[in-house]
Amino acid sequence: MKRRIRALCLLLSALLCTSLLVACNPSETNESSVVSQTADESKVEYNYGPQDYGEFPYKDQNYKDSKPIRILAVETARHTYGEQQFVYDEEKEGNIINNAVQQRNNFLEDTYGITFEVTPAKYPNETIALLIQSNTDEYDLISESIDRLVLGVTENYYWSLDDYMNFSHPWWDAQAIETLTLGEQHYFLAGDALITDDDNTYLTLYNKDMYKTNSELAEYGDIYQIVREGKFTIDLYYEMCKKVSQPDSSGLWSFNATYGNLSHAYGATIMMNGCGIATVVKNEDDELILNVGSESAVNAFGKVYELMSDRQNTQRAELIAGQSPNNSSQYGFAELAEMFQAGRGLFYNTSSNSISNLKSANLDFEFGVLPIPKLNENQDNYCCSVNRYQSTALGIPTTVPVAEIPRIVFAMQALGFYNAEVIRAYYQTTLQLQAITADDDAEMLDIVYNNRFYDIGAIFTWGSLLNLYGNVIADSNSNTLTSKWESMEGAVESAMQATIDAYKNALN
Repeated sequence: MKRRIRALCLLLSALLCTSLLVACNPSETNESSVVSQTADESKVEYNYGPQDYGEFPYKDQNYKDSKPIRILAVETARHTYGEQQFVYDEEKEGNIINNAVQQRNNFLEDTYGITFEVTPAKYPNETIALLIQSNTDEYDLISESIDRLVLGVTENYYWSLDDYMNFSHPWWDAQAIETLTLGEQHYFLAGDALITDDDNTYLTLYNKDMYKTNSELAEYGDIYQIVREGKFTIDLYYEMCKKVSQPDSSGLWSFNATYGNLSHAYGATIMMNGCGIATVVKNEDDELILNVGSESAVNAFGKVYELMSDRQNTQRAELIAGQSPNNSSQYGFAELAEMFQAGRGLFYNTSSNSISNLKSANLDFEFGVLPIPKLNENQDNYCCSVNRYQSTALGIPTTVPVAEIPRIVFAMQALGFYNAEVIRAYYQTTLQLQAITADDDAEMLDIVYNNRFYDIGAIFTWGSLLNLYGNVIADSNSNTLTSKWESMEGAVESAMQATIDAYKNALN
């Protein structure tokens, strides 16, 4: 999936009271745009998001007078856009994403006869499991977090899409398609049809004011240009952290100190993924191979360990849990966010959805968006891992009759192709951080979302693989990766093999 940034900063005082402007044909992405939903004259207009994909390759198909596509989706209480990305919500009238969804759906219904009907559930995979056990055909599509979706593969919960779906279109995320499978069969799709994958991709937020005013950081120049040139590496990131970190007024490295890097235990895995390193990889025969003990992984973790275990430059959520007098939390994520909001962090390792919370925090500084740093300048691209608990994908339950699959696949293709304005509306909602010009940040979001990284080992969590790196950085005295991995490798391999065997049995 490729997106092209075309950010235009035009003050549109005459149009700022209008709602979302959408072209009659949503495929005409070069001419369409979104505008602010408020009358604040300091807001600006941007035009960004998916590239023009040309002509819809399935435009001659038509399903008028057909029944709605029934989608089982994550409820709003669990994810802001779980339902909203598919259907219009009357209670959110005036919301630019909501308006874009309505325009898209009206077009799909008028042109192709495709309509959508959404049922929310806290955990859709649990509902699907019960329906499959009773052989009940109630939903055509399921949209659920990837960690829960993949568990259904070995239970034959989802149709393989290989005989029905053309995956090669640029509106699908090729990395997700190839990674979210145990063998040669492909069951799940992510990409332009969704915004819940974008909203739950890890990135780096940074304090623009701190970066601009720190004289020692001036030598590095424009940080956005550093990213564009492929020079935003973990070594450079660590160097920058050291320029700003300071103890609190009592000389202590505490909740009240200032750090270059605000992160958490799982941030070690995110940084490893940023280096292009997954815990489990596929070989040319589609076989899963444990990668933790490889030379490249061990060397990359050496850099990650140095950064993440340094308690004078990195503050981690689990180390400050419960310490905030204003917003105490069990796991420390609220404290971490509070530190960034108070201006006590240069870089903040988080996911896209955190931006919405920061927008309403009345910050005294401007902040911006960056990708996760690379291992080195030789790395081909940035890699921004997804939040396994929240980032979603689409699948077709096996209770759906085979005869219905072509219609559902067509609806999926149409969602991917014609979703440009919904994505632009999501970009605008995300980027209007503080009524500031954010062309560079829009470009950075493009980089982040074009380079999502899926680590199948972290997603399946075989043998506590998910917590390995976090457990190692907890020891700030020495890097114990090798010994910890040796002690658990056998259990991880057995758990992974059991899943592979279950997958093969499900195919028979």
